[in-house]
Amino acid sequence: MKKVLYLHGLESGQGGPKVDYLADKCYVHAPEMDYTRKDIFPYLVQIMEDFDPDLIIGSSMGGYAAYMLSGFYGTPIIAFNPALHSRKFNPKFPNKVQTYYPGKAKIILGEEDTVIDPKQTLRFIADHIGNGFPKIDIDKVDGMGHRVPLDIFINKIKYEL
Repeated sequence: MKKVLYLHGLESGQGGPKVDYLADKCYVHAPEMDYTRKDIFPYLVQIMEDFDPDLIIGSSMGGYAAYMLSGFYGTPIIAFNPALHSRKFNPKFPNKVQTYYPGKAKIILGEEDTVIDPKQTLRFIADHIGNGFPKIDIDKVDGMGHRVPLDIFINKIKYEL
């Protein structure tokens, strides 16, 4: 059974139907995240070291954190509308970590997202990653905004668990 680290978004809380779904399919760790804390990166490193996930799933700011952790650890990610740009603030991630690229990533973008512009996310990926990204799949979801409905969440992750 896979071990999955689930990182919620900036204005979301711990738990909920997505975590319940994951808990039925795998070992899941879904910590309460405060992305404003000064020790956010050491906190996430400790979680990674203690839990040693096979997969990281993140949404919005959690997708950005998953992206950073994947670059540091090489753990595959599924990131929903990741806040790779246009963040309200920058969590305290070390500059060096921000230069690493995830080893394998599936990025799901809501085409109707008005919080994290999906076109800007695609430009960010093209500009910052270019040909250096070993494995990335981008899945654009027509009609989806920033919030990810449970049925879409399940559909996009079910084969990865």
